Amino acid sequence: TTMPKDQPLPQELIDRPKYAVIGGSGVTVSGSEKYSFKTPFGYVINISFLDEDKRVLFVNRHQATKMNEEGVATYAAPHEVNFHALIYAFKKLNVRSICAIGSVGTLRPKKVPVGAIVMPDDYIFVLPTPVTFWGKCEMGLFEPTGTQEGRIHFAPATGNDQTWVDFRRWVQQTLNPVLSQQRDKLVIAPGQSDVIWPCVETTEVRNEVGVAYLQTTGPRFETRSEIQSYKLLGDVVGMTCAAEWTLAQELMLPYVLVCAVDNSANGLSEHPGGAVQEYLDHKGAIA
Repeated sequence: TTMPKDQPLPQELIDRPKYAVIGGSGVTVSGSEKYSFKTPFGYVINISFLDEDKRVLFVNRHQATKMNEEGVATYAAPHEVNFHALIYAFKKLNVRSICAIGSVGTLRPKKVPVGAIVMPDDYIFVLPTPVTFWGKCEMGLFEPTGTQEGRIHFAPATGNDQTWVDFRRWVQQTLNPVLSQQRDKLVIAPGQSDVIWPCVETTEVRNEVGVAYLQTTGPRFETRSEIQSYKLLGDVVGMTCAAEWTLAQELMLPYVLVCAVDNSANGLSEHPGGAVQEYLDHKGAIA
Protein backbone atom coordinates (compact mmCIF):
# COMPACT_ATOMS: atom_id res chain seq x y z
CA THR A 1 0.00 0.00 0.00
CA THR A 2 1.37 3.42 -0.96
CA MET A 3 1.95 5.72 2.00
CA PRO A 4 1.51 9.47 1.61
CA LYS A 5 4.59 11.65 1.63
CA ASP A 6 2.75 14.23 3.75
CA GLN A 7 3.17 13.84 7.51
CA PRO A 8 0.18 12.53 9.49
CA LEU A 9 -1.87 15.17 11.26
CA PRO A 10 -0.84 15.22 14.95
CA GLN A 11 -3.52 14.38 17.48
CA GLU A 12 -3.52 17.92 18.85
CA LEU A 13 -4.57 19.28 15.44
CA ILE A 14 -7.09 16.48 14.95
CA ASP A 15 -8.84 17.32 18.22
CA ARG A 16 -8.92 21.08 17.65
CA PRO A 17 -12.32 22.46 16.50
CA LYS A 18 -11.93 23.89 13.03
CA TYR A 19 -13.53 24.96 9.76
CA ALA A 20 -12.73 23.55 6.32
CA VAL A 21 -12.35 25.22 2.94
CA ILE A 22 -12.46 23.07 -0.21
CA GLY A 23 -10.82 24.59 -3.26
CA GLY A 24 -11.51 23.65 -6.85
CA SER A 25 -9.81 24.09 -10.19
CA GLY A 26 -7.05 26.67 -9.94
CA VAL A 27 -7.42 27.23 -6.17
CA THR A 28 -4.20 26.29 -4.40
CA VAL A 29 -2.21 27.22 -1.30
CA SER A 30 1.58 27.33 -1.44
CA GLY A 31 4.26 27.47 1.22
CA SER A 32 2.26 25.71 3.95
CA GLU A 33 2.98 22.53 5.86
CA LYS A 34 1.22 19.56 4.26
CA TYR A 35 -0.51 16.83 6.25
CA SER A 36 -2.33 13.56 5.61
CA PHE A 37 -5.16 11.71 7.34
CA LYS A 38 -6.21 8.08 6.94
CA THR A 39 -9.89 7.14 6.67
CA PRO A 40 -11.63 3.79 6.06
CA PHE A 41 -12.18 5.01 2.49
CA GLY A 42 -8.59 6.00 1.77
CA TYR A 43 -6.12 8.75 2.56
CA VAL A 44 -6.80 12.46 2.39
CA ILE A 45 -3.52 14.20 1.58
CA ASN A 46 -2.18 17.65 0.79
CA ILE A 47 -4.01 19.09 3.82
CA SER A 48 -2.87 22.56 4.85
CA PHE A 49 -4.07 25.40 7.07
CA LEU A 50 -4.94 28.97 6.13
CA ASP A 51 -4.25 30.53 9.53
CA GLU A 52 -1.48 30.48 12.12
CA ASP A 53 -3.75 28.96 14.77
CA LYS A 54 -4.54 26.06 12.41
CA ARG A 55 -8.29 26.35 12.78
CA VAL A 56 -9.10 26.77 9.08
CA LEU A 57 -8.19 23.66 7.11
CA PHE A 58 -7.74 23.73 3.32
CA VAL A 59 -7.76 21.02 0.65
CA ASN A 60 -8.08 21.17 -3.12
CA ARG A 61 -10.57 18.42 -4.02
CA HIS A 62 -8.57 17.52 -7.13
CA GLN A 63 -5.28 17.19 -5.23
CA ALA A 64 -6.40 15.55 -1.99
CA THR A 65 -7.40 11.93 -2.60
CA LYS A 66 -5.12 10.55 -5.33
CA MET A 67 -1.35 10.02 -5.17
CA ASN A 68 1.42 8.47 -7.22
CA GLU A 69 3.76 5.64 -6.22
CA GLU A 70 5.93 8.11 -4.28
CA GLY A 71 2.96 9.20 -2.18
CA VAL A 72 2.75 12.64 -3.79
CA ALA A 73 -0.61 14.18 -4.63
CA THR A 74 -1.67 13.91 -8.27
CA TYR A 75 -4.66 15.31 -10.11
CA ALA A 76 -7.96 13.51 -9.63
CA ALA A 77 -10.48 14.22 -12.37
CA PRO A 78 -14.01 15.05 -11.16
CA HIS A 79 -15.18 11.43 -11.43
CA GLU A 80 -12.06 10.22 -9.56
CA VAL A 81 -12.34 12.43 -6.45
CA ASN A 82 -12.84 10.25 -3.38
CA PHE A 83 -15.69 12.24 -1.87
CA HIS A 84 -16.34 9.68 0.87
CA ALA A 85 -12.76 9.93 2.18
CA LEU A 86 -12.78 13.72 1.94
CA ILE A 87 -16.01 14.37 3.82
CA TYR A 88 -15.50 11.55 6.34
CA ALA A 89 -12.07 13.00 7.14
CA PHE A 90 -13.67 16.35 7.95
CA LYS A 91 -16.05 14.66 10.36
CA LYS A 92 -13.19 12.90 12.16
CA LEU A 93 -10.99 16.01 12.14
CA ASN A 94 -13.53 17.89 14.25
CA VAL A 95 -14.56 20.19 11.39
CA ARG A 96 -17.67 22.15 12.33
CA SER A 97 -18.61 23.63 8.92
CA ILE A 98 -17.42 23.49 5.31
CA CYS A 99 -17.13 26.29 2.75
CA ALA A 100 -16.52 24.97 -0.76
CA ILE A 101 -15.40 26.86 -3.86
CA GLY A 102 -16.54 25.52 -7.21
CA SER A 103 -15.84 26.45 -10.82
CA VAL A 104 -19.04 26.33 -12.88
CA GLY A 105 -20.54 27.02 -16.24
CA THR A 106 -23.68 29.08 -16.46
CA LEU A 107 -26.90 27.57 -17.77
CA ARG A 108 -28.56 31.00 -17.74
CA PRO A 109 -26.04 33.58 -19.02
CA LYS A 110 -28.43 36.50 -18.58
CA LYS A 111 -29.31 35.61 -14.99
CA VAL A 112 -25.84 34.37 -13.98
CA PRO A 113 -23.26 35.92 -16.36
CA VAL A 114 -19.70 34.74 -16.87
CA GLY A 115 -17.46 36.44 -14.32
CA ALA A 116 -20.07 36.43 -11.55
CA ILE A 117 -19.65 34.90 -8.11
CA VAL A 118 -22.81 33.26 -6.75
CA MET A 119 -23.85 31.26 -3.69
CA PRO A 120 -26.29 28.48 -4.67
CA ASP A 121 -29.03 27.67 -2.19
CA ASP A 122 -29.95 24.28 -3.68
CA TYR A 123 -28.63 21.60 -6.01
CA ILE A 124 -29.64 18.97 -8.55
CA PHE A 125 -28.04 15.60 -9.26
CA VAL A 126 -28.21 14.06 -12.71
CA LEU A 127 -26.10 11.08 -11.63
CA PRO A 128 -27.50 7.57 -12.16
CA THR A 129 -26.15 6.14 -8.88
CA PRO A 130 -26.76 7.10 -5.23
CA VAL A 131 -24.09 8.97 -3.29
CA THR A 132 -24.30 7.94 0.36
CA PHE A 133 -22.38 6.61 3.37
CA TRP A 134 -25.09 3.97 3.85
CA GLY A 135 -23.46 0.54 3.86
CA LYS A 136 -20.01 2.06 4.25
CA CYS A 137 -20.15 3.09 7.92
CA GLU A 138 -22.74 3.10 10.71
CA MET A 139 -25.58 5.42 9.74
CA GLY A 140 -28.97 6.20 11.24
CA LEU A 141 -32.20 6.71 9.37
CA PHE A 142 -33.58 10.08 10.47
CA GLU A 143 -31.21 10.84 13.38
CA PRO A 144 -27.93 9.23 14.45
CA THR A 145 -27.83 7.32 17.74
CA GLY A 146 -24.98 5.72 19.65
CA THR A 147 -21.94 5.27 17.40
CA GLN A 148 -23.75 6.19 14.18
CA GLU A 149 -21.99 8.88 12.15
CA GLY A 150 -25.05 10.56 10.62
CA ARG A 151 -28.41 9.96 8.94
CA ILE A 152 -29.60 9.21 5.43
CA HIS A 153 -33.17 10.55 5.37
CA PHE A 154 -33.17 14.35 5.32
CA ALA A 155 -34.44 17.25 3.24
CA PRO A 156 -31.37 18.83 1.59
CA ALA A 157 -30.62 22.55 1.60
CA THR A 158 -33.74 23.67 3.44
CA GLY A 159 -34.39 26.87 5.31
CA ASN A 160 -35.40 24.74 8.31
CA ASP A 161 -31.77 23.74 8.79
CA GLN A 162 -30.89 26.66 11.03
CA THR A 163 -27.25 25.66 11.53
CA TRP A 164 -26.69 25.65 7.78
CA VAL A 165 -28.64 28.88 7.28
CA ASP A 166 -26.59 30.63 9.98
CA PHE A 167 -23.29 29.43 8.52
CA ARG A 168 -24.40 30.43 5.04
CA ARG A 169 -25.21 33.94 6.30
CA TRP A 170 -21.80 34.14 8.02
CA VAL A 171 -20.00 33.14 4.80
CA GLN A 172 -21.97 35.76 2.84
CA GLN A 173 -21.12 38.49 5.34
CA THR A 174 -17.46 37.45 5.40
CA LEU A 175 -17.11 37.40 1.61
CA ASN A 176 -19.14 40.54 0.97
CA PRO A 177 -16.28 43.03 1.58
CA VAL A 178 -14.28 41.29 -1.17
CA LEU A 179 -16.67 42.76 -3.73
CA SER A 180 -15.42 46.33 -3.25
CA GLN A 181 -11.80 45.16 -3.54
CA GLN A 182 -12.24 43.08 -6.71
CA ARG A 183 -14.88 44.95 -8.71
CA ASP A 184 -12.58 45.21 -11.73
CA LYS A 185 -12.42 41.41 -11.98
CA LEU A 186 -16.01 40.52 -11.07
CA VAL A 187 -19.32 40.74 -12.90
CA ILE A 188 -22.43 41.58 -10.89
CA ALA A 189 -25.34 39.33 -11.78
CA PRO A 190 -28.87 40.71 -12.08
CA GLY A 191 -30.45 40.47 -8.64
CA GLN A 192 -27.15 41.01 -6.83
CA SER A 193 -26.34 44.15 -4.87
CA ASP A 194 -23.56 45.52 -2.67
CA VAL A 195 -25.53 44.33 0.35
CA ILE A 196 -26.43 40.73 -0.55
CA TRP A 197 -23.50 39.76 -2.84
CA PRO A 198 -22.61 36.94 -3.57
CA CYS A 199 -26.23 35.86 -3.06
CA VAL A 200 -28.83 36.59 -5.73
CA GLU A 201 -32.12 38.38 -4.93
CA THR A 202 -31.95 37.56 -1.20
CA THR A 203 -29.71 36.15 1.52
CA GLU A 204 -32.63 34.14 2.87
CA VAL A 205 -33.36 30.50 2.02
CA ARG A 206 -36.96 30.15 0.84
CA ASN A 207 -39.08 27.48 -0.81
CA GLU A 208 -38.48 29.23 -4.12
CA VAL A 209 -34.92 28.41 -5.23
CA GLY A 210 -32.64 31.35 -5.95
CA VAL A 211 -29.65 29.69 -7.63
CA ALA A 212 -29.47 25.93 -8.23
CA TYR A 213 -26.20 24.05 -8.80
CA LEU A 214 -26.55 21.10 -11.18
CA GLN A 215 -23.97 18.30 -11.06
CA THR A 216 -23.12 16.11 -14.03
CA THR A 217 -20.75 13.14 -14.08
CA GLY A 218 -17.85 14.64 -16.03
CA PRO A 219 -15.05 14.71 -16.87
CA ARG A 220 -16.18 15.88 -20.31
CA PHE A 221 -18.21 19.04 -20.74
CA GLU A 222 -21.91 18.47 -21.42
CA THR A 223 -23.38 18.07 -24.90
CA ARG A 224 -25.51 20.86 -26.37
CA SER A 225 -28.59 18.66 -26.11
CA GLU A 226 -27.88 17.91 -22.45
CA ILE A 227 -27.54 21.61 -21.75
CA GLN A 228 -30.87 22.33 -23.41
CA SER A 229 -32.54 20.05 -20.86
CA TYR A 230 -30.38 21.06 -17.89
CA LYS A 231 -31.11 24.77 -18.30
CA LEU A 232 -34.74 24.00 -17.47
CA LEU A 233 -33.59 22.59 -14.12
CA GLY A 234 -30.65 24.62 -12.82
CA ASP A 235 -28.68 27.85 -13.08
CA VAL A 236 -25.05 26.72 -12.99
CA VAL A 237 -23.43 23.39 -13.85
CA GLY A 238 -20.42 21.61 -12.32
CA MET A 239 -19.07 18.10 -11.74
CA THR A 240 -18.30 17.75 -8.02
CA CYS A 241 -20.09 19.86 -5.44
CA ALA A 242 -23.47 18.16 -5.16
CA ALA A 243 -21.68 14.96 -4.14
CA GLU A 244 -19.79 16.82 -1.41
CA TRP A 245 -22.94 18.63 -0.31
CA THR A 246 -24.94 15.40 -0.05
CA LEU A 247 -22.33 13.52 1.98
CA ALA A 248 -21.69 16.51 4.25
CA GLN A 249 -25.39 16.70 5.04
CA GLU A 250 -25.50 12.99 5.80
CA LEU A 251 -22.77 13.56 8.41
CA MET A 252 -24.58 16.71 9.60
CA LEU A 253 -21.82 19.10 8.55
CA PRO A 254 -23.10 22.48 7.26
CA TYR A 255 -21.85 22.95 3.69
CA VAL A 256 -21.91 26.30 1.89
CA LEU A 257 -20.98 26.52 -1.79
CA VAL A 258 -19.52 29.59 -3.49
CA CYS A 259 -19.29 29.35 -7.29
CA ALA A 260 -17.09 31.23 -9.75
CA VAL A 261 -18.81 31.34 -13.14
CA ASP A 262 -16.04 30.72 -15.66
CA ASN A 263 -17.90 30.03 -18.90
CA SER A 264 -21.27 29.65 -20.55
CA ALA A 265 -22.32 26.05 -20.98
CA ASN A 266 -21.81 24.21 -24.28
CA GLY A 267 -24.16 25.58 -26.91
CA LEU A 268 -24.78 28.78 -24.94
CA SER A 269 -21.31 30.30 -25.17
CA GLU A 270 -20.75 33.19 -27.55
CA HIS A 271 -16.98 32.87 -27.21
CA PRO A 272 -15.38 32.28 -30.65
CA GLY A 273 -13.55 29.24 -29.29
CA GLY A 274 -16.60 27.75 -27.59
CA ALA A 275 -17.29 26.83 -23.96
CA VAL A 276 -13.99 25.07 -23.21
CA GLN A 277 -11.81 27.88 -24.58
CA GLU A 278 -13.97 30.45 -22.77
CA TYR A 279 -13.28 28.54 -19.54
CA LEU A 280 -9.53 28.48 -20.18
CA ASP A 281 -9.40 32.15 -21.17
CA HIS A 282 -11.43 33.26 -18.15
CA LYS A 283 -9.29 31.22 -15.75
CA GLY A 284 -6.19 32.90 -17.20
CA ALA A 285 -7.72 36.38 -16.97
CA ILE A 286 -8.54 36.11 -13.24
CA ALA A 287 -5.39 34.24 -12.17
